[in-house]
Amino acid sequence: MTITVTQLNSYIRGIFDIDAVLNDLSVCGEITNVKRSYNGWYFTLKDDNAAINCFCYANATEPVQGMMAVAEGQLNFYAKSGTVSFFARRLTATQNTGDAYRQFVELREKLRKEGLFDEERKKIVPRSAAKIGVVTSETGAVIHDIENVVHRRQPFSDIFLYPVKVQGEGADSEIAAGIEYFDGSDVDVVIVGRGGGSNEDLSAFNSEKVVRAIGKCRKPTVSAVGHGVDFTLSDFAADKRAVTPSEAAEFVTLDCEREKIRITAYLDKIGNAVEALLSRNFYNVENDCRLLYHGIGRKLDATVQTVKNCLSRSLTAVAGKVERARADLERNSARLDSVNPMRILKRGYAYVTTENKTVSSVDSLNVGDTVSVKFFDGKIDAQVTRKESEK
Repeated sequence: MTITVTQLNSYIRGIFDIDAVLNDLSVCGEITNVKRSYNGWYFTLKDDNAAINCFCYANATEPVQGMMAVAEGQLNFYAKSGTVSFFARRLTATQNTGDAYRQFVELREKLRKEGLFDEERKKIVPRSAAKIGVVTSETGAVIHDIENVVHRRQPFSDIFLYPVKVQGEGADSEIAAGIEYFDGSDVDVVIVGRGGGSNEDLSAFNSEKVVRAIGKCRKPTVSAVGHGVDFTLSDFAADKRAVTPSEAAEFVTLDCEREKIRITAYLDKIGNAVEALLSRNFYNVENDCRLLYHGIGRKLDATVQTVKNCLSRSLTAVAGKVERARADLERNSARLDSVNPMRILKRGYAYVTTENKTVSSVDSLNVGDTVSVKFFDGKIDAQVTRKESEK
């Protein structure tokens, strides 16, 4: 007999509906993967060998990660998706924590006391990494998401993948080996990541081996494990935590197009500021030159007028001195003219010399001496033939 999937799931749903045991169960286990919804909580109830997805409304006891509890309710089969889940009408805590959660807390405290989670030891993650090392699965969406973001934002970056298992046996050893490999390479940053999942799926990133590898890594590290609500010990040890692999890629790259627009706008702003500054300074210089020109002109005009006044006073003083000198000269000339021998000679007197010596007395001559007699209009030579004194 061949039936459709719908017919098969409807048949199974009918079995669940009429089975009284499945409609009234009490199930004991450890609560993990708690997720809040708008009307209640989704969580997983597990033991050492199995797990089942559960849901309870908000009026029930709030499920707490790692709590051991008894869930009372019924088993539901969703025919559309073919999945089984447990609807818990009531939760009762049986002890504070389960073994898995207790081990997680103990390891977290141990590593915290060793300082592996201290903010002081964390390195600065580069904002524009040229070489990016990625430790993740080669088949998952993580590497593709990182490549898409990096190539869109910063096309010149190189991405190097170290492929590993991200869950299951031996996954933690492979992840630690990948971190150690990139620690000895020339990459600028190391991204360690995987997609979302249950606590069990993410358990490799709670491994002490992986956490210590991240702590020892000399390269800056970014943890991108799970989604925003998921936390692992790798997140605490890494230099930076990203809520998704895409966000991790954004942390280590720049949006080149946006940066180009920002820088261009900044340069335009600087150019406009410089232009405005030059314009203001040009006006100031022009105004200062105009004021200086007018100031110098006024100063020159005042100086020229001062010089003219000085010259005028000097000319007046010189003219007065010249006039006084002319009057003195005329007086002196008249005085000299009055005692000029020539004027005396014109009145009939003569000037007698002998041997170029003035003869002022008859006693200085002897008969026979030769004398020169100068008249106002000429000179004669004569010889003394007679001498007569009036003394």
